[in-house]
Amino acid sequence: MSREHKFLISMTVLDHLGRQLYRNFITVIGEAISNAWDADAQNVWIELNREQRTLSIIDDGYGMSAEDLDEKFLKIGYTKRGRKGTEIHSRSGRPYIGAKGIGKLALLSCADEISIVSKTKTTEPTGCRISNRELDDAINNDRSTDEVLLEDAGQHAYQLLEDLKAPSGTVLILSGMHTTNNTDEFLRSSIAQGFRFSLIDPSFHIHYNNNEITLKDLSKLTSKTQFAWVFPGTNDEFISQLQEAINNCHNITREKEYTLPPTTLKIEPTERKKDASSKEIHVTGFIASTKKPRDLHIYGSDERATLDLFVNGRIRERNILQHIPSSRVPEQYIYGQIHVNGLDREGTDPFTSAREQVIATDPIYRALLTELKSIFNRIYDDWDNLRLALKEEGDPSSKNATKETRAANQLAQETMKKVREQFPVDEREYWAETLNDIVNRASLNSKFYTRAFIAENLLRSILIDAGYQTRDDYPEHIQRILYANPDSQSTNGKTPPQTTVIQPPPTHPRWKDTVEINRTKEARQGYQDRTAVRHTFSDLDYLMLSDLLRFSDKSRSNGLSLKVLAPNSTSEIDKLILLRNIVMHCCTLTQHGRSEFIRLYEQLSEEMIDFATDQSRP
Repeated sequence: MSREHKFLISMTVLDHLGRQLYRNFITVIGEAISNAWDADAQNVWIELNREQRTLSIIDDGYGMSAEDLDEKFLKIGYTKRGRKGTEIHSRSGRPYIGAKGIGKLALLSCADEISIVSKTKTTEPTGCRISNRELDDAINNDRSTDEVLLEDAGQHAYQLLEDLKAPSGTVLILSGMHTTNNTDEFLRSSIAQGFRFSLIDPSFHIHYNNNEITLKDLSKLTSKTQFAWVFPGTNDEFISQLQEAINNCHNITREKEYTLPPTTLKIEPTERKKDASSKEIHVTGFIASTKKPRDLHIYGSDERATLDLFVNGRIRERNILQHIPSSRVPEQYIYGQIHVNGLDREGTDPFTSAREQVIATDPIYRALLTELKSIFNRIYDDWDNLRLALKEEGDPSSKNATKETRAANQLAQETMKKVREQFPVDEREYWAETLNDIVNRASLNSKFYTRAFIAENLLRSILIDAGYQTRDDYPEHIQRILYANPDSQSTNGKTPPQTTVIQPPPTHPRWKDTVEINRTKEARQGYQDRTAVRHTFSDLDYLMLSDLLRFSDKSRSNGLSLKVLAPNSTSEIDKLILLRNIVMHCCTLTQHGRSEFIRLYEQLSEEMIDFATDQSRP
């Protein structure tokens, strides 16, 4: 008969499970906060002393006896949920955060040593000290956990517990801190973002250096938030701070209401059998976007606000968007909080050892990613519409706006930017509303102006191509518009010499002198020869659109007319001219006016192109 055998756990395991598993300082602090939450604490106090390189974390939870310290805290792998994972709530009914019993090892990753002291309502304080130096020695000598004895905690830890003046509680002191270069603003903001336990129990308070952490610590982020979308059923005071961003979504473009649909995750039948009580998993929270991508950075650090998945008030997956990749521009502006409390359910542990990551194969998690993918496709389009309405750069990959529209917007913005910068700094705010209104009108009109410019000059080019190149080629009614009398010689578009004078008024009132009058006016202003300001290709450049559209030549058997050139546009000449004049006079078209303009000018352009490319015409 062989001798008895037993497992011996090398101290190397602690190294891999603890000190090398967590590298984020906020995650380390989070483990201590989560332990306080699980212990039904009402308060947890975090004190960072950079000069002494110490971090103290104190809570007024139900604490631990000497036996608890050995059998629960120091027992790696101990879980409050029980072996079957059926205990999912604390004594007061809070959902447990801890599951695997290894998160406490995170404390070892950022300090030389840890002192812990705790007491319950019925037991005396007890404590110990864990030194990384001693652990390293045990690891290097390949000792087992049975061979490592811990020293008692120092007097300072006991004193802090006594000063707490609470019937129970726990003190953790991390000495020789390795990561103390984070600013207080960054730490407060990160804690405020990462731990939303107050959504479940508003009596739970987190204090940093004697000041309670509240949502006000996120004011810098919320002040730079431009748009926000909220899941129905979300009860979160954070939403009130995002109200302006929410209103932006509803008020900027009144043609559409920007809301998120009620979202319930569908659980696969096999999963329902495991947990019949969680047939419906509701999604709450919000999705927001900042004005600029750099606004996501937290107090100038390398850390960014991201879209995070929360379960029972704690981050369980940072930057969930990395699992829903896209090439859309809005993704660079997005942050928010997705709350799916039903993800943590009885008999199932969907989280990895590192705490802030969900097992990819979890069916509820997969269903969530599927729903979010669809939701974000809609949000990205919404974001693009809203940005364009504000005359800001949108998403070029979106189908909501053409390249033409985006180019017009960009032109208006860049032009007005130069204008705005010429105002004194103290005057810019005063003129801001006026300038923004002008930008809005310019971005709308520039697109239509360009369309009208192209259509009008394409018409001139077609006429020239059809043989109407000089004065002698023009029909009589066009000559009457352009020239003083039928006997004067044409200059064929050339700038006259400086000595040119205005011809005497024509003998017949129907004959005009448009070309000569304009050239003379320009010459008097010094705009002639090399200083000319008008670049003409023919005298047809002096015709207005109304004249061009009514161009007809009955003197030729193949004479050109609008009825031939654009038969479908003939009946709407006056509408074309009206809309053209509105745009050219810098008036803004209504939505109906814009639709009419696009319809008519696209129709005219198509007809002109068909005519120009018709090989059968003479």
